[in-house]
Amino acid sequence: MSEPAVFTLVRHGETPANTGGVWHGSSDTPLSDRGHRQAESVAAHLAETHGDAAALYSSPLERARHTAAPIGRELSLTPEVVPGLSELDLGSWEGETYEALLKEHEFWQNMKRDPDFKPHGGESARDMVGRFEGALREIDAQHAGGRVIVVSHGGAMSIFMSAVLRGRMGEWYEPMQNCAVSELVLRPEPELRRFNVVDHLDGV
Repeated sequence: MSEPAVFTLVRHGETPANTGGVWHGSSDTPLSDRGHRQAESVAAHLAETHGDAAALYSSPLERARHTAAPIGRELSLTPEVVPGLSELDLGSWEGETYEALLKEHEFWQNMKRDPDFKPHGGESARDMVGRFEGALREIDAQHAGGRVIVVSHGGAMSIFMSAVLRGRMGEWYEPMQNCAVSELVLRPEPELRRFNVVDHLDGV
């Protein structure tokens, strides 16, 4: 069996929705000024520590693409957009505050109780995990034994990790900070080697 790909997972930089406590899952939203600075900092960090990266992949959403862009420049890699790496789509609940999702819609409780639960026009946790894992498995097959950088979203990555590492579909693994770095392999068994590393963001 071939060696697994090593995934360096990067959450996108800060956005106004993040600071405002609003869910912008599938909605396109730009990086804040601080988010751009975070993206430059994580790019410099990865240039120093991950110069062996063979490829760079990104969610199609602007906040992820604009985080991937400086990483690509630092590592001389062209970011490849993969739709499966997008954030969880909450359909008609896009743009709701986290407080409303918790108290009015009981979204987190419903998702934990039923991983097939989905808001009107949105997707379920099981749907999201399936397409996210499918995207990573395809990348793994293309880059066996190599390191790849993936820029994605806090919700999608945390829900995916909970499913594959703990067998808990519909739950979050742990919160991830903006431009935090984690490291994961999927074979022979999923293994999280590092999680939510943010030392490179000191002072940003």
